[in-house]
Amino acid sequence: MFRKRLPKGNWLTLLLRYKRTFFYTLILLVVCVGHYYLMQLSLESFRYIRQSVLSMLCVLCLGGAFMLWLRRNGVRSRSLFVFLMFMVGLTNLLSLINGLTTGYAGVVNYKFVSLPMLIYGSIYEYIFLLYPIEAFRPGWLSAKRAVILFLPTIVVLGVYLLFAITTTEPMPVIDNWSVLLQNFWSIHVWIRLFILTYPIIGLVIMLRYRNNYKEWCENNYASMENMDVKWLQDYIYGNLVITISCEIVVLSNDARSVLMHNIIFLFFFLYGFYRVLFQKNPYPEGYFKEGMDAAKEELGVANELDEYAVAKYGFSNNIPAHKYKLEQWMEAEKPYLRKDFKLTDVMDVLPLNRSYLSRLFNEGYGVNFYQFVTRYRIEEGKSLLQSRPDLNITNIADLSGFSSISVFGKAFAQETGCTPKQWRDKEVKLKQ
Repeated sequence: MFRKRLPKGNWLTLLLRYKRTFFYTLILLVVCVGHYYLMQLSLESFRYIRQSVLSMLCVLCLGGAFMLWLRRNGVRSRSLFVFLMFMVGLTNLLSLINGLTTGYAGVVNYKFVSLPMLIYGSIYEYIFLLYPIEAFRPGWLSAKRAVILFLPTIVVLGVYLLFAITTTEPMPVIDNWSVLLQNFWSIHVWIRLFILTYPIIGLVIMLRYRNNYKEWCENNYASMENMDVKWLQDYIYGNLVITISCEIVVLSNDARSVLMHNIIFLFFFLYGFYRVLFQKNPYPEGYFKEGMDAAKEELGVANELDEYAVAKYGFSNNIPAHKYKLEQWMEAEKPYLRKDFKLTDVMDVLPLNRSYLSRLFNEGYGVNFYQFVTRYRIEEGKSLLQSRPDLNITNIADLSGFSSISVFGKAFAQETGCTPKQWRDKEVKLKQ
């Protein structure tokens, strides 16, 4: 029945539309099947293949970290990705050296629910968490917040150490599912389970920031170019795959399960290095320090002029006056023609902080900053389409402040229901 209702070629259209979902599912299947088959290898084959994979990981991560460090350009998120690659490269180098000298390639023993392995995994999950948070909210991640993010693991370990010091209860050797279930209500088991959930907490935090990322960008930027949401989405999914693989390693009680885990890391950092290396940063260093302090935003603290105006008149009562002043400036100076036009530039004419500026656009115009600027750019584009027949669409997109012809065409079509060329042709016919 379903096959009959779909015209020929629709399966391909459907696949292209949901290609990311398709690839995500395929990767997850490959990971699960890969874990199963690689655990069937002989120990000799396992050691040989793992040492080869670790060697490639060391070269990729340490060499890649060095290249990215040279090209970090003051971007904190890139510096955090460098830190992540360096740490992965360093630990894999230690594992490789350990394997070549003692025969065991690992910085921790890959045993069933091993406490050192769980701590090692939670530290890595924490390091993985720092990059997307800084990428989603540049400037938000302070030293204090960085410590708070790692508090769950610190608190759990603190409680465990306190218990170990104050009790004489012997620590059970938990090396299989049977022993785990027998001691299920023991604090030794619960501590391990709590640490095991930390990677899931990290994924939840990443998803939370991702869901608000586009809205936050549109409230602050006049251009979405180089706001690489897809790469960050891939990063989060890669982290999910690594988390699932980590759970398999922790619960499998088979050291060979770590081989698939290393292969996942290899492909993840190969792709991640490529994306971060060629990722552009559209805004200058220090941009987020001006009027973008997240703590003040959350508390709703305004500057002195804001406090005076709000106390005397109320912000809502002042919206018409702010709108008039803003529109006069937009018409006279045309700041929207600059491709790097941003919300904080409006502070030059209005004595408002970022929070109140966002409210001005949302309450005063019913749109966010990005949509507000796009309307001005489209009107500029219309004016040029009418007055400059000598210019092609690419030139008009550039002169109207758009980052590319594709962005111009999409925005124009959403606003008018036709392409810029079709709109120009209609206007020419009407004049005739």
